[in-house]
Amino acid sequence: MRHAVRRRLAGAALTLALAAGPALAAAPAHADSAPVSAGVPTIGDVLRGVEVDWAEGHWNWTAWNDSTPVAFGADQEKYQCAEYVARALAAAGLVPGLGPDDPQDDYFHYTAPNGVTYDLLLISDLPQYHNLYDYLMDSHLGQDIGDHPEQARPGDVVVTYAGPGGTKSHTGLVVTAQDGSTEPTLDAHNRARSHYGYHYYAPSHLVRINPLGLLNGLFGQAPAAAAAAPAAPQLKAPRAAVPAQVQQDPAGPQV
Repeated sequence: MRHAVRRRLAGAALTLALAAGPALAAAPAHADSAPVSAGVPTIGDVLRGVEVDWAEGHWNWTAWNDSTPVAFGADQEKYQCAEYVARALAAAGLVPGLGPDDPQDDYFHYTAPNGVTYDLLLISDLPQYHNLYDYLMDSHLGQDIGDHPEQARPGDVVVTYAGPGGTKSHTGLVVTAQDGSTEPTLDAHNRARSHYGYHYYAPSHLVRINPLGLLNGLFGQAPAAAAAAPAAPQLKAPRAAVPAQVQQDPAGPQV
């Protein structure tokens, strides 16, 4: 019931945001984290809440269209990490034109409103593909703030750099924030993990999710006056060279 209510709230919130157009586009990138009245969630809070609700209901699915549960820590060869995170984002309306139950091929060849085609099944660095991380950066939906678990919020994305040469190798979704000495936790595929500690995925970067960033990224630029304002630094990880043996054409579920 809570998930259904949040989905309706998210749809209404995103519709209002897009309808506001330039007014919201003029808001600074950090507007989502600005103080609000006690107990009143921001648009970003609502949308990230939808992400988390969706992720909590799908962390142990066998495949995107198969809800048969797998055991904690079991392989999900047909439903890997980037796809799981991308579908959680889509559930909150943060991948325009895609829904969380759309076919896998729609995620493999996703053409965003900026005209770029992304492979949202992929987090690894393959130079011939624009992966999920590239989508988060290009769309301004995500801001890479480096290894800062203390800043993690539910609905943010974590990217692990344990591939060849320190390249991207894994991703998951933050479901609980740091609480005192307790680190943030993530849900992730493949393998099926629920509320697993942030440092298990080290070395990692935290990608802060700001839904209003889409207005500046995929849906055009802010007016000149706003564009002139100093922007928060965007720490985009360099595309590291990938050994030739892993530069291959990915097919089907990917890492």
